Amino acid sequence: MGVKIKKIITVLSSLMIGVTMLVGCSGSNDKSQDSSNKDSKEKLVVGVSTEYYPWCFKENDENKGFEVDVWKEIGKRTGYDIEFQTAKFSGLVGMLDAEKIDTVAHQMSTTEERREKYDFTETYAYSKYKFIVPENSKISKMEDVKGMKVGCVLGGNGEKTIKDLNEKHKLGLDIVTYDGVPMEQDVVDGRIDVAWLSEVKAKTTIEQGKLPLKIADIDTSVYEINQYPFRKEEASKDRIAKVNEAIKAMHEDGTFTELSKKWFGIDTTKE
Repeated sequence: MGVKIKKIITVLSSLMIGVTMLVGCSGSNDKSQDSSNKDSKEKLVVGVSTEYYPWCFKENDENKGFEVDVWKEIGKRTGYDIEFQTAKFSGLVGMLDAEKIDTVAHQMSTTEERREKYDFTETYAYSKYKFIVPENSKISKMEDVKGMKVGCVLGGNGEKTIKDLNEKHKLGLDIVTYDGVPMEQDVVDGRIDVAWLSEVKAKTTIEQGKLPLKIADIDTSVYEINQYPFRKEEASKDRIAKVNEAIKAMHEDGTFTELSKKWFGIDTTKE
């Protein structure tokens, strides 16, 4: 075999080896990309306030509470990678508007005014309003609170609903508003006769403070619905649809009831 032919064969062999290596590397990269694509998840940023026990609070630098557990479960069922961002409630709404978060998880009540600005998911919980009374109180029906001095939170839905209830049942209540000051102690001290609060909030305050109070066993038929808000935009439609599927399934299989009883001791997820 001539020297020239040997050189040609050597060159061809080198070229074939190079092509084979390139093909192999290309296939390896494709598999790596496929694996990366499979592992990647769409992130959903949920805004929470960690000053709202037991809905959401911080313990040992870890977010805990009902809302946290709910969203972790929603993440599992939808495939979303859930990231929590914390701020005060007023700040959370601003963060939602500024597109820094995708939704708010803070026992947020749905109102007609809010519906004009946001799109909401299906209902996941109900915030029932109740009368908070001394533990030895005999109050057991609506008529029993007639003419009493009742405390409520200034400017919130609590103030609106107690005024509506007062007018509807002609109770003649002396309504006292509180702005950021706990009213439960005033019931204990006799400054007001009863307080008008959401059942979960009141139950938690009574238990934590070991207050000599109780929740009156009166069906007031007053409650707020809690839903998750999203900005009115195209991207929210698919997200809301997926979250709604998870919420529906969690109601049907008892997950919501289980989580509610875990954190509140009562089921807040049914009317």
